[in-house]
Amino acid sequence: MLVSVQRAALLSSLAIALASCGGSGASSARTTPAARPAQERAAAPRAPGPARPMTFAPCESAPCMLHAGRGRYHQCLHVGAGQCFHYGAPCAPSDSCMLDRASAQYRKCQRARGGECVQFGPACEPGGRCMIDPRDGLHRTCEQVADGKCQRYGGPCSPRG
Repeated sequence: MLVSVQRAALLSSLAIALASCGGSGASSARTTPAARPAQERAAAPRAPGPARPMTFAPCESAPCMLHAGRGRYHQCLHVGAGQCFHYGAPCAPSDSCMLDRASAQYRKCQRARGGECVQFGPACEPGGRCMIDPRDGLHRTCEQVADGKCQRYGGPCSPRG
């Protein structure tokens, strides 16, 4: 669907560009629309139909993921196969469930600042059970959670919010 919208926009832009080139078929010199007299521009053919604004499908919100190298959470602008390829601004997960690296368990964050939790609360389970597997550092679906720790990991996942 998005490809057909892009193709239609490209063809429409191309048609407008070709229609605005001006000049006669016998002439090899072309003029820009601004260089032609105002009467010629007013009489130039226009693209058929009313002008409509282009609309695009909304993007999913960027998930908030732990940047292992920095030790804080950031929006992930490009995620795939359980890892983030491009990080954005610092954030806090919408459910406030963050990894406490000192205890290696997920705990509710009572107070966050700049993508880091400065005060942890009780153990929690992140939305979608998407947790970091310490063996490879990838986000994986946790099939069995106990006290904020994953006992058995499944396939790669992308955190929510």
